[in-house]
Amino acid sequence: MTAEPLSARHYEARLLGISFEQVRAAAVWLMMASSFVVIIEPAPVDLMFVLVLLMFLTSGLAVSVLVIPMILYLLLYNIGGFISFIEVSNEQKAGMFVMTSAYMAVSAIFFAFYVAHDPVRRIVAFKNGYVMGAFIASAIAIAGYFDVGGTGEFLSPISRAQGLFKDPNVLSTYIILPALFLIQEVMLKTKGWRLPRYIALLTILACLFLSFSRGAWFNFAGAVTMMIVLTFVLTPSANTRSRIILLTIVGSGVVAMLLAYLVTLPEVRDLFLDRLTLVKSYDQGERGRFGIQLNSIQYLLESPFGFGPTLFRKLFGQDPHNVYLNAFASYGWLGGVAYMLLALSTIVIGFKAVMYRTPWQNASIVVYSAMLATILQGIQIDTDHWRHYYWMLGLTWGLYAASAAYVPPRQRTTAS
Repeated sequence: MTAEPLSARHYEARLLGISFEQVRAAAVWLMMASSFVVIIEPAPVDLMFVLVLLMFLTSGLAVSVLVIPMILYLLLYNIGGFISFIEVSNEQKAGMFVMTSAYMAVSAIFFAFYVAHDPVRRIVAFKNGYVMGAFIASAIAIAGYFDVGGTGEFLSPISRAQGLFKDPNVLSTYIILPALFLIQEVMLKTKGWRLPRYIALLTILACLFLSFSRGAWFNFAGAVTMMIVLTFVLTPSANTRSRIILLTIVGSGVVAMLLAYLVTLPEVRDLFLDRLTLVKSYDQGERGRFGIQLNSIQYLLESPFGFGPTLFRKLFGQDPHNVYLNAFASYGWLGGVAYMLLALSTIVIGFKAVMYRTPWQNASIVVYSAMLATILQGIQIDTDHWRHYYWMLGLTWGLYAASAAYVPPRQRTTAS
């Protein structure tokens, strides 16, 4: 089943000159803009998602067979979770864990069908709302970090930029995709308000640094490097390639100066030097993070249904800090294998989407770069309930479906 033409009936229904599609685009923008606060559950972005989903139930989604593998893996993953949950159904947190996984899966499927219908217009609505949400989240987190108005105790409880997120590690990875969008726009000289774009980018980068998340730093470094390289290699313009080289050099200098200024602040410098250590004391030893991970594997090999959702912490005293290990521990062999296949297949189809010459190729590059970096970061942290991970997952598959079905105008003219 393919998408209706852009002139289909859902564009024709108008009220006061505004089409229903424009109303839905505004709703998606508002949903993403509201994502700066997730310290409460359900978060505003979750409530907005329900509204947006209802607005798209009757039309406006491109149901593509190319997305079926993602749906299948998500289904198997959640079935594995439900089976494992039966064993520990008396655990209250386990039930919430399973429901959250199901919700995340639905959001990924929605975004896949959403962007596949009209990638050019819809990625803009998603991106602009997301950038706004990331900017607000970053500004609030920075204000909290520097205790502006006495907000530090609430917005930076562990002396790291956290804002209205429960964990600075989640905030810092949440703002990476918007940062990549902004960086690519600067490189490609995209039309729009330049000063607000620069302000938003510098604010987001400052927040990323002040979150002091080692995983997010590596995530961003890998993602931005891949995005720059892919954009450089795949652009057909020699002038654009020259501009990318120049701005990469200038941008690196600006970021270096920003970091140099921040580390002159005593409270920033001390924490930076502490977080710069790759392996902390709590990572080492038999009871450290890595020792616990290794010890848990022998028990998982004897447990086809895993330990049960959220039970890893109860058994070993801390979370697994490895999303793939956690998939097997929480959702058994079925869930673990399905999650691994989902990650591997996403890497493959995401790269294919990047290689297609389409009007939205640059967007595919940004999404894939952030997606791949997050998939790899899953080795170091539990990413299975990160909302932005599932947004990127859906976008990756949706852009792939749209790209595979795209026929360049010249070929369409020749065929007719």
